Amino acid sequence: MKRILGYQTEAIEIEGVDTLAVHRRTLHVLRLSSTFSRGAFSAAFPVSVLAIKDLLGSETWAGLSTGFSTLGSALAAGWLAAFMQRRGRTPGLTLGLAVAAVGAGVCIVAIQAGLLVLFLLGMALIGVGSGTSNMSRYAAADLAADSTRSRDIGSVVFFATFGAVLAPLTIGGLATFAESLGLDGNAGGFLLAAALSITSAAVIWFFMRPDPLVVNGGIKKVSSSSDRASAEAPVSFREAVAIVWANPLARLAFAGLVVSQAVMVMVMAMTPLHMEDHGHSKGWIGAVISAHTAGMFAFAPLAGRLSDGVGRVPTVLIGGVTLLIATAFTALAGDAPRMLLFPGLFLLGLGWSLGIVASSALLTESVAESRRVAVQGAADLATNVASGVGALTAGIVVSGAGYHILSMMGMAAAGGLMIHSWVQNRLAVVRVA
Repeated sequence: MKRILGYQTEAIEIEGVDTLAVHRRTLHVLRLSSTFSRGAFSAAFPVSVLAIKDLLGSETWAGLSTGFSTLGSALAAGWLAAFMQRRGRTPGLTLGLAVAAVGAGVCIVAIQAGLLVLFLLGMALIGVGSGTSNMSRYAAADLAADSTRSRDIGSVVFFATFGAVLAPLTIGGLATFAESLGLDGNAGGFLLAAALSITSAAVIWFFMRPDPLVVNGGIKKVSSSSDRASAEAPVSFREAVAIVWANPLARLAFAGLVVSQAVMVMVMAMTPLHMEDHGHSKGWIGAVISAHTAGMFAFAPLAGRLSDGVGRVPTVLIGGVTLLIATAFTALAGDAPRMLLFPGLFLLGLGWSLGIVASSALLTESVAESRRVAVQGAADLATNVASGVGALTAGIVVSGAGYHILSMMGMAAAGGLMIHSWVQNRLAVVRVA
């Protein structure tokens, strides 16, 4: 009997492992790690905008922090997917989260030195950690049963709620603490981000053993030099996209991930500015964003149960409809009335949750085990690129045409996803009949 207690360059075959026990342990570890990691990034991103403003003396380019963190997330998706194909989930997730801790430290140094370029580098490194945290949901699916896969993914997303909600509440106190140490007040959020990132990495490294990807056979045993040469050549992004394109359900999952993320980011990113332009206080802006966050994370278990109960494709369809209704609300909110923005942003988060949870499970199920990590990495890479482009485009659209036009663009994308998933659902019904 062979058991994994550590990690190796070449995976070994595992016999006699209680996969159910490993899966349960993995879920417990991922939930705890997700709480810490999401708290880290929720603490860093609000103060990053303030730091950019102070470094440049202007709000015009405050979105640079989001742009560079998204760039880091996109790079992490491809790089970590290739790394995990060779080494497994645990080393990959640990490394990505540790990079985020380094990035937070770099941001602190940059703020103190007044160096914009160094600060943007630090934000890119934090983005690597954010992308890593997002990819951890796939580890929840490695050993999951078909009947609970979405629920397991949703539970990991749900536990991020605690970090996402609680960490930003400490920013004021952290600013005071940082100043007491002789640091700039904006460094406080990054101090917490560094501590939580390294804690999250430690939780993964010390407790997610054995590696779920190794246990489920996602890393194959190497028995010859020819096998080794093949195993050491990770699937490229182009090859991963070709694998997705060849499978209709994988294509839908890919589209569900990209559209759900891009629509959410586009509209959410511009809502605070839209509200501020119409005279709303920071308190009301924060309340609307909190409602949005609740929709994203708090209802993830519901999204998982729905996906497991009625099916992945119908849930992606429901997610598309929810995003369409959400962007219809925001398109009508020309004067930023709270009675439209509260339900609009809440439904925007809920539609994202439905789309991400169901699409992640569908993508995992639609490709062979040996190709899953590469395809998951390609999907996250495309998703981060789409959301980054969407965030940068959103500012241009709002300044040139208005918030309602941006929302209508989101409606069009959500409508496309809704039609795509409806067609796939009808085809599935026909095949069953």
